[in-house]
Amino acid sequence: GDYTLNKVQMLLLHCEKAFGAAKGGEPPTREEIDQVASLVSTITARDMLGDSPAPSDRIVQYTDVYDGDDYTICLFQVPKGARLPMHNHPGMHVLSKVLFGELSVDAYDAVHQSDANGQAADSPPFEVSVSVKNDSWTENGKAHYTGPREGNIHEFRAVTDCCVLDVLAPPYDF
Repeated sequence: GDYTLNKVQMLLLHCEKAFGAAKGGEPPTREEIDQVASLVSTITARDMLGDSPAPSDRIVQYTDVYDGDDYTICLFQVPKGARLPMHNHPGMHVLSKVLFGELSVDAYDAVHQSDANGQAADSPPFEVSVSVKNDSWTENGKAHYTGPREGNIHEFRAVTDCCVLDVLAPPYDF
């Protein structure tokens, strides 16, 4: 019989094309990023969480959807008033979409991208420019792109209970 891929399966296919091992370490093209962003923009809370999107506890909850060598797809459920403190995504491409609720976002550019040894400054404290963007993200918005250098240092505060879908490429190397 016919088989139709759901949005999560489609997202995995698009991420594999843009960020996967077959790329041989080549960075994604703008067109590939735009294709993933376009799909992420259509994903809803129901696509990712089914019928029970509300956080069960009053703490930030992290869920891996896919965690591979080349990219990670994950969810952050953030209760009203909670923060994801200032952090960055060194050398990463990140696509984020609020699936429900509202998130306040402050994003900054790093003033110095490397330390005295020429190594990337990828841990706090960060020396940042003035705020590049103070924004409010909601489920009615599109996917938000953070590149390796643009707005890469940011912090989030949940205005309401919310859930954020993130695609990170490459993934953090813990």
